Amino acid sequence: MIYIFWIISLGLLYYFLEKRKKNRINELIDLIENMKNQDYKIPMKQDDFSILEDKIYKLFIEIVEAKETSTKNSEKQIEYLEDIAHQIKTPITSMLFSIESLEMDFPDNDDIEILKRQTIRLNSLSDILLKLSNLDANKNMMKKESVNLNEVLMYALDTLNVKSGIDVVVDNSLKEKYIEGDFYWLCEAIINILKNALNRPVCDKIIINSYKNPLYTSITIEDNGGGIEKENMKKIFKRFYKTPDSNGFGIGLAMAKTIVEKNNGEIVVKNVDDGAVFETKFYNVT
Repeated sequence: MIYIFWIISLGLLYYFLEKRKKNRINELIDLIENMKNQDYKIPMKQDDFSILEDKIYKLFIEIVEAKETSTKNSEKQIEYLEDIAHQIKTPITSMLFSIESLEMDFPDNDDIEILKRQTIRLNSLSDILLKLSNLDANKNMMKKESVNLNEVLMYALDTLNVKSGIDVVVDNSLKEKYIEGDFYWLCEAIINILKNALNRPVCDKIIINSYKNPLYTSITIEDNGGGIEKENMKKIFKRFYKTPDSNGFGIGLAMAKTIVEKNNGEIVVKNVDDGAVFETKFYNVT
């Protein structure tokens, strides 16, 4: 009898310890979930799990503090970037007025034309920096409205004022395609993708199509500008990365990528025949 009682006691003790262990593990899981929801109530129990509980709590607090510090530093950098862009805007505008006066007085001076071109380029850079700071500072700035892809494309082409000699072929299917997003920011993204093609010296044709399936609606922009070097394929969407033959600032495609992602989409690029094709996919579900 004593032996049976001893076996039963061991069984009950094992059951009690296992149940207690499972309860404490569940409490640790609840602690992590509560902290994820910004409930930082300090654990009060003292047992074998208390050391682990305390370590989890302290580690989580350190992660939260590091994240807050990183966020504040990023916000300061964005403010500095915006402030710099605003500060250089005023003297650039003044310089442009002065250059126009010089052009009237010295119409045949080539140096003035060079100065004007570079000043306009600098003015464009300040505009781009302002747009980047707006994108970085406002995570939820994008409007959610029904946007027609053909209207976005027409707006982009009108803004670019494509020079003669470049044939732009637009498929009629764009008129029937609608997505949810911010019209003007999407125009900005398409403008920058088109600029990438238009800035290629050998490009004289751009073909624009659209495709829709249950998952996403896409717009493809294909050029015959010679394609993208294999080693540059993964770099072209990085900010300030420029290929050796580029005349831009290395910002346009990076900005386009950011805008598209903020509108529930993605950009993929590949080489085809004698050029490159950029496919921008906008997902139908969030």
